[in-house]
This record gives sequence, C-alpha cells and structure tokens, in this order.
Amino acid sequence: MPARIIDLSFMVEPMKNRIMLVTFLLICAWAIFCNSTHLWANQTQKLTIQPGPEKGCDSYISKDCAEENQNFGNKQDMAVGKRDTKRSLIRFDLTSVPPDAIILSAELQLCLAGEYYFPQKRVIYVHRITGFWKDKEVTWNKMREGQNWQSPGGDFDCVIENAMCLIGTNSGWVSWDLTRTIKDLLDGKYLNFGFLLKEQNCDTDAIWFLSSEADWETYRPRLVISYEVEEKKEEEIRAPFIKVYPNPFKPSEGHTEITFTNLPPGAYVKIFHIEGRIITTLKGEDGEAKWKVKDIEGNNVSSGLYLYRIESEKKCQTGKLVIIR
Repeated sequence: MPARIIDLSFMVEPMKNRIMLVTFLLICAWAIFCNSTHLWANQTQKLTIQPGPEKGCDSYISKDCAEENQNFGNKQDMAVGKRDTKRSLIRFDLTSVPPDAIILSAELQLCLAGEYYFPQKRVIYVHRITGFWKDKEVTWNKMREGQNWQSPGGDFDCVIENAMCLIGTNSGWVSWDLTRTIKDLLDGKYLNFGFLLKEQNCDTDAIWFLSSEADWETYRPRLVISYEVEEKKEEEIRAPFIKVYPNPFKPSEGHTEITFTNLPPGAYVKIFHIEGRIITTLKGEDGEAKWKVKDIEGNNVSSGLYLYRIESEKKCQTGKLVIIR
C-alpha cells in the first residue's frame, strides 16, 4: 500500500504570523523597558530656593523723596516703579543645585504685597546685576558701604532677561523665566550677583512685593528650578571631587598657599575679587594648582571674600574663598 503524503502547508502561514507577532511583542516590551529605565535615570526633579531673613538677600533702592542714601534691606517688602525711582534687587545662593544638573527651567517668583488693579499695563523688567552688593547696605548710590555703583541706581546688564506685563486685577505670585541666565551662572559664564527689577518710566505708584524678611514664610521670594541629572558613566562616577584647601586661608595658622586638587585635564583656575575683577589665573598641572594668595603683580591679597572658577573642556565649577589675614 503506497505511503500517504500529508500536506501541512496550510499550517505554515499561521505559524509564521504567530512567530512574527511574538517577536514584535518582545521588541515592544524591550523598548518599553529601556525607555522606562532611561526616564528613571533622567527623572525630572524640582528644587525650590526660598530663603528666610538669615540667608535671604534682597532689598529695594530708591531715589524718591531724597532716599538715595537710605537702605531698606530690613523691610518686609520691596518696591518697583513710581517713575522708575524704585528698583528691587535679589540674589539666590545656587550652591544647592547639583553640579551635574541639566537645567530645564528656572523661574523667579515674587508675591505681590496686596491686590492691585492696573487699568493700563505695567511692565516689570529683569536685568542681571554686574557688581557685588550687600542687602543690608545697598542704596541708590552705593552697592555697599564705602563703594559706589558705577551708575546710580545699580550696575546691570542692559539686556532684558525677561519681562512680565500686569494689567487688570492682580494678586499672589508673579513669575519671570530666567532659565537661560541661571544656566549661564551655573556654567560659570557670569558671576552670580543676582537680578535687578525695574519698571518702564511711567507716572504711576510703585508696585510692592514681599521680601525674604516677610513673616509669611510661604510667600517669600523663591527661585524654582526644574532639572535632570544625567546617568553618569562608570569613569565619571569614579572621578574624585575637586578639593580646595585651606578655606578659609589664615596665615596666622601657618597657611602659605591655597591648593586646588583633583582638577580635570587642561583645567584653569581663575580667581576673582567679589566685585568681579579678575585677580589671577592658574594653570592646572597633573591635576593640581597652587595659589600663593597674591595678585598678578605679586602683591599679597587682602582679607575678604573671593570667588574662584575652574574651567575645563568637560566642566566648569565655581566657589568661594575666604582670606583672613
């Protein structure tokens, strides 16, 4: 009896389809897993910097009613406007931002001191301040005790960082987008001297905001930063932190120089006066740089607060130095 040949070709096509379907589902599952892992590694985080009276740094300056030499750093509110005779200054300490943070957004938020009705639009501009000032000493004429502004009313970059238009009934929070400038400050492009708020020259009353001296903690000025921290490579995780010592520098305790260690290849260290004037530049060699605490002409640097900026191809880091002679 001849053998029968069974035709199974009708089963081949469904099997192919099933294999393709299973393969497709496995690829989708793998893609979802990888994407979720990436999102977890680069999860967006939010940092709110909202200091109180001890660590806050804000004030307003005025040339109205012969107030050019009066300081308002202890007041619970600060003003902008009134024919541009009042301007507000504010500075935030950015050291709490992780050094490897990728900044997504940064907003300055100020709370109005009351409810306002503006029949016509009021525009408040934000500028980057270019000189060091002290909140308990600053006036329209002086950035701090014994040091005048180069221009009365504050030294600031003429470029407008952001502007906010107010019209109609307003109360609560007012926000300005400062993302670009906060990125630049963290990257070391500029020294952080804070921001100045001013209004276009219009014949209206001042607008008042609550300051860091305000009794209501929730409504004090704040800087809200959204950022990601990129997943580090293994060699970056193993890289040691940059160390700066001794800090503070005290010759009375035998200190003769300040050392910067664990510098990245090709790094330079720039030392600045608190006003932003560069004092000297050091070149890193074998991951280290030493500063004899002298200026570029070889003179001893006097007691005070100084800034340093470490620049390299991969990173830029800034910090403070205290010298006590």
